Amino acid sequence: MFVLHVGPHKTATTWLQHNFHANARALEAAGWLYPQTGERVRVAHHDLSDNAADILDDGSAKVAEIRRIAEKAKAQGLNLLLSSEGFRNWKPEQIIRLRDVVGQEMRIVYCLRDPASLLYSFWAQQIKTGQKLSFPAFRKQHFKAPMKSRLLNPLVEVARLVKIPDSRLTLLAYDEIRRRDLDIFDVFVTEILGLPALPHVEEGATSNDRLPLELAEFMRLMLIRAGDWRAFSSVNIGRMFQHFLNEDVRRDIIATVSAVPKARMSTKVPRRHLVFRRVEKRLLAEHRHRLIPQPAGDRLFLDGVQVCDFYREDKLLADPGVAALLDRMSHVFRPSGPRVVLANAARGGLIGWRRLVKRLRG
Repeated sequence: MFVLHVGPHKTATTWLQHNFHANARALEAAGWLYPQTGERVRVAHHDLSDNAADILDDGSAKVAEIRRIAEKAKAQGLNLLLSSEGFRNWKPEQIIRLRDVVGQEMRIVYCLRDPASLLYSFWAQQIKTGQKLSFPAFRKQHFKAPMKSRLLNPLVEVARLVKIPDSRLTLLAYDEIRRRDLDIFDVFVTEILGLPALPHVEEGATSNDRLPLELAEFMRLMLIRAGDWRAFSSVNIGRMFQHFLNEDVRRDIIATVSAVPKARMSTKVPRRHLVFRRVEKRLLAEHRHRLIPQPAGDRLFLDGVQVCDFYREDKLLADPGVAALLDRMSHVFRPSGPRVVLANAARGGLIGWRRLVKRLRG
């Protein structure tokens, strides 16, 4: 069996991947290979999901790497588990090719989360990786054509995945799992892998928790001022703040932004919106048998409205305290500054070390 976990983002994927990685030996002893092959991200398989077109080139390094992993699994009589949100972006022919290279029966696992809460959570997450839009602008972008938005309408991806021939699609019901006070890792291990529950990594061991709103909005101001952050740093701004700002500085940023209450606004995303109701009904009508766990009634997602707080950038920038702090932090993270230079060098060295370890492991 080959299980391909494709995310998407903000459905506890980082939590799952950290736990898969931490339990790699236990999984192998129980018949599942979770390859320790990550270079860019140690705990997941983003290197394998990057550059999807390479899977169609039989002579590519990607195909060679996947063949090596598949041969190891076959030689040891193991099932294979791969996990990366990047796989959700692959075209059907690329996923089919991946299945053929692995040479095992494939089960694709996709997690469904309430679209209203996903929209807000994904907006905040994307700021850490370079997204500059305010929440109102981000919301408007997706509601221009809501049925075409992958965040608002998961059927866009589900309909494509279900058509992959000779494979089985399973949908993890994120909100139902939380309603039952279950842990998604336990559900995945017992229901997908067919194993007894495994230990969890320590709480806080993962690095993808939601930032305080004030810190996220300050990052967004930094990104707007920087222009193209990626032009001078291969390390995203979320990582820079995580590793180079101590708790006192973080508290100072949060307090300074919070001290401008007139800039704080909120908007509501109603879950009775037609697109959400249509999507929910279709998912239950067409894909209920694929859901784990099975919803008890006719609701898959959440009730009520999603309250989304945000800060108006014009009002923040007009505040002297915020403006002064932004000037100071922009100097701290200037392109030629020691922190950015050190972060880029450290990232390159870490990836090089992981690459070497992977080669030594064979």
